[in-house]
Amino acid sequence: MSYIEIIRETEAEGILAEQYKRYGNPDGTVDNVLKVHSLNPESLEAHCALYIQSCHRPSPVSRAEREMIGVTVSRLNSCTYCQTHHAAGLERLLPADRKGVANQVFSNDLSGLSQREKAMIAYAILLTTDPSSVSQSSIDLMKDVGISDREILDIAQVTAYFAYANRIVLGLGATLELGEGEIGQVPEESRQ
Repeated sequence: MSYIEIIRETEAEGILAEQYKRYGNPDGTVDNVLKVHSLNPESLEAHCALYIQSCHRPSPVSRAEREMIGVTVSRLNSCTYCQTHHAAGLERLLPADRKGVANQVFSNDLSGLSQREKAMIAYAILLTTDPSSVSQSSIDLMKDVGISDREILDIAQVTAYFAYANRIVLGLGATLELGEGEIGQVPEESRQ
């Protein structure tokens, strides 16, 4: 489950129990990526605030596009936990005629993506693998396909969030497990 002690849902009290209810899955389970913060509820709150802001709040970058970025960044960082979880979320968000795109992004086949999506993914790849090489020309490639400055900001934030989340998962040994809840669920806070 993790390399460090965690507090399970049935053992949580006070603020942590409230957070588990707020950020947990509809079935009452809490994802291990969140439970690894259980010894420090402020850390859990900060993680969830960043996640919700970057991945679920209103944005001109669609939820599906943000999940594509998350799957890509997680693949690059070899974070199977996040890659698997967010590919399932992506598949739920895609219309029926594009469901296969989730598997394509998961396996680094970008052939089914639009030019806009490809430009976002190219930027996310660069920011993940060689952040110091990002330049004005990197930004201009997105602008060339009609991506606005606000969208670029949100794309950078999603990319950075997944770099953070991948390191929490990998650095603390969070794993996907039976009983964790159905993968790709959305926390209660994000459904508002």
